[in-house]
Amino acid sequence: MNLVDWADLIRKTFYDGGVDEIIATRRLVHIVHAFAIFKDRMKAIAMCVARFDDQTKDTFMDLYSKLDEKVSMPSDETEEGETSETTEEAEETHQPF
Repeated sequence: MNLVDWADLIRKTFYDGGVDEIIATRRLVHIVHAFAIFKDRMKAIAMCVARFDDQTKDTFMDLYSKLDEKVSMPSDETEEGETSETTEEAEETHQPF
């Protein structure tokens, strides 16, 4: 349900004039399909919001990371060899959003 809550919050903010872009239902479907392929929530969202400008992408992804406690925003401090515990949990449960 986090994905639906995320899109709903973005839509409400759009209607209130807080953001210039909206997440369409079709884009939500694309995010779910991308998750089915990659088994990574943040990667699926990042790929599907790639058409937006950088500020909008960062805002949307940051908002999702705050709504879903199983994911976190990738940081520059994380070394390449490290794996995050949240990614492993997502792969184990295989539950989309």
